[in-house]
Amino acid sequence: MAQSTLSTFPFLAPAEFKSACQDLADRCTSAQSTGGWSIRPVTQTCPSLRITQYIDVHTDLIQDPDRHEAYMAQMVEDEDPETLVRTNLKPKLQVDYDIVLSPSYQVPVLYFALRWLHQNGPVGLDAVYQYVVPEQYQTQMKTVGVMGGISMGYHPVSGTPAFFVHPCNTADAMTQVADAQSTTPGMYLLIWLGLVGHCVNLHIPRELFASDGARPSCSESQ
Repeated sequence: MAQSTLSTFPFLAPAEFKSACQDLADRCTSAQSTGGWSIRPVTQTCPSLRITQYIDVHTDLIQDPDRHEAYMAQMVEDEDPETLVRTNLKPKLQVDYDIVLSPSYQVPVLYFALRWLHQNGPVGLDAVYQYVVPEQYQTQMKTVGVMGGISMGYHPVSGTPAFFVHPCNTADAMTQVADAQSTTPGMYLLIWLGLVGHCVNLHIPRELFASDGARPSCSESQ
């Protein structure tokens, strides 16, 4: 991959962000495995990407076990054949991560939303910290650490409520870990995703680096 200097490093111009999104999508298309990632554009008109992951949740980790037991019992009482089949399905969370460029901060922002599969339950901030944020990063994310804290707002593309990792410290963090003279738009996005993604359980599959043999040390798959 040819090297180039970003025009506004440590920021990312809209055209460079669009190129970076295309680069990441191409890597996912050419990779033999994407570690369970499903990636697609959020819209055709606004450069942005959606990565979907699924998290298996053990029933003993659910915040309200009593509510879970009552819910499962009610499913059996319904005597609906399809419902009875679903009682054997393990609770699972679907997490949709959207990568969008912030026009004010001029850096990528990671938005994400949760929803339960095969289970009813809350998907608020408590659920984010219980199921999405690894324990070793919880204090950092609650106190606006190196990559900023988790906030809630309206998704800039869909307009729906969503969580996001605040981009207030992104430019400073990129200055510390990326080389302004050799970082391409595609590598910028991968380095950024390695920094912010691991804080919310989004790890870059190793296969995405196979095309150029490079891998930022901060983005190790786990």
